[in-house]
Formats: sequence, C-alpha cells, structure tokens
Amino acid sequence: MFCPNCGKEIGEATNFCQYCGYRMGSAQTPTVEDPIQSVMIRRIDGLKNRDADAIAGTVLKEKYTKFDDWPPYELQESEALASEAKALKALKEYEYETRSWKTTVFGDSAIVTFLIRYRGKMRDLDFYVQSRVTAFLTKVDGEWKLVHEHWSRIPPQIPGQPSNAGKDSQKNGPIVV
Repeated sequence: MFCPNCGKEIGEATNFCQYCGYRMGSAQTPTVEDPIQSVMIRRIDGLKNRDADAIAGTVLKEKYTKFDDWPPYELQESEALASEAKALKALKEYEYETRSWKTTVFGDSAIVTFLIRYRGKMRDLDFYVQSRVTAFLTKVDGEWKLVHEHWSRIPPQIPGQPSNAGKDSQKNGPIVV
C-alpha cells in the first residue's frame, strides 16, 4: 500500500503514514491531531535521513529541551540539537516503526505520546531499541513546534520474567519503514 499524500510505501494496517503523518482510511477528514503527528514523523525521519536541518526545523529552538534514551540521560537544552547532529554522522541503516499514538490538544499546545521501535548501526555497532515517547508542542505562527520531548527506553525482556509491556512489544521481527 502507498500513502496517497507522499506516495511512499507503507504497511497495510497502518493508521498514519510514518513518513508524512497522513491519516489513512476511507474517509479522509483532516483532524487537529494530524499536523502534530506529522511534526513527530518529520523529526524521526530527520534521524533516519541523517538530516540535522530537518530535525532543527521541527523544534522551537529558543525553548527546546529533551530527555533522550541515549546518554547523556540528563535534561538537555540548547546543546541537544548540536549533540544530536554530531551523532547523526555515525548513524547508519536506521529503521523505525511507531504505534499507539495519542494526541491531546489544549488550544495552541499539545501533548503527543507513542511507542517506537528503532534499529540501526552506531559506529558499526548494531542496536535495537524500544522506547516510549512523550512530546510537548506549541503552535507558533500557525505551525506546530516541539518544545520538549522525553524518550524513555523500554527494558529488554528478561527470559523467564513476566512482561508488563504486553506481547506486541516483545516482537523483535523486522521493522517496517
């Protein structure tokens, strides 16, 4: 199946295009949540495409902060985008999958949450990470911008231990992008 908005190939059971955030379905009625989710998809695609400028275009630079699921785990402020741009140079073969999106809008502010599974190589070391993401966005001059994001890793399942994350989060199959 292909997204009718951007034309990229997507999974059959997809509710949103992971590339442009377009809401899939028979009746296409744009929602207030669609452009917010699109900002998050553009931000993640910036990682995939190793495009620091695309990432920077999604954030409100003077207010932006984040907690990352990679070191340093402390609150990052103005240095966050520069640190991430440096890390992009060592990133290869990045693929991701998102699910369980929830967006709540409060006028010109919004909170979006979702789960992400991503993998790739960093300095030729393979990684596979599952995380919870919560982001706060605000509308500036009619455009949604990221103000804060919090990426929190879901620990890998330990054999013999019960899972609180549900069966779906334990799949380590191929990531569809």
